[in-house]
Formats: sequence, C-alpha cells, structure tokens
Amino acid sequence: MLRPLDIVLILVMVATAAVTYSIKYGAESTLNDVRSLDDQIAEEQNNIDLLKADLALLSQPARLQRLANFYSADLGLEPTEPEQIAKLDQLPPIAPPPVDPETLDTLAGTAPDGTDIVVTGSVKP
Repeated sequence: MLRPLDIVLILVMVATAAVTYSIKYGAESTLNDVRSLDDQIAEEQNNIDLLKADLALLSQPARLQRLANFYSADLGLEPTEPEQIAKLDQLPPIAPPPVDPETLDTLAGTAPDGTDIVVTGSVKP
C-alpha cells in the first residue's frame, strides 16, 4: 500500500520531469533560432562583401574616365579649372529671402486688428 509520502514524491518526480522536458524543449527551440540567425548573418555578410566588390569595380577610375568621355557631349562635361574651386570663406553670404511688409505682422504673430494671436492660457482674452 502506498503511503501519502510516496504519492507526494511520485507527483514531485512527474512534475520535475515535465518541467525538465519543457526547459529542454525551450532550449532546443532557442538554439534553432540562434542557428537560423547565424545563417542569416553569414548570408548578409556575404552580400555585403559582394556589394563592396561591385562598388570597387564600378568606381574604377579607368571605367569612370571611359564613361565621362563617352557621355561628355550629352552631359556637357568639361575638366575643372583650378580657379573654379573656392573655399567656403570666399563665397558670398546667402541673402535672406525678401519679406513682404504686409505679411510681416502675420509672421510676427499679430492678428489684423493688432492683438496677439498667440494663446498660452495664462492670460484670459
């Protein structure tokens, strides 16, 4: 005949086995996810290497010179003269856009009747 302590111990062993199986299944699932991500990372790194090789091939000076010569008539390309290159302090300052005096008040935040159109809630109108 089974004593109550034996029944409790059997239930504890069954529960422990169930928890162990659950943890093992979760760990295997996570490991599969990690392996899948590793495969994706390796594939993306291969794609990056391929794109870098393509960029190196497309930006070769000889190829660019050949394309510039071929399309020079269509694009109007000419060699850059040394005097065409300027430093930032040699450029004229950018002029501000012209402002219409009639719209100046609305830009400043006043209504046509001269009142302030900004509402902050601190002063009641």
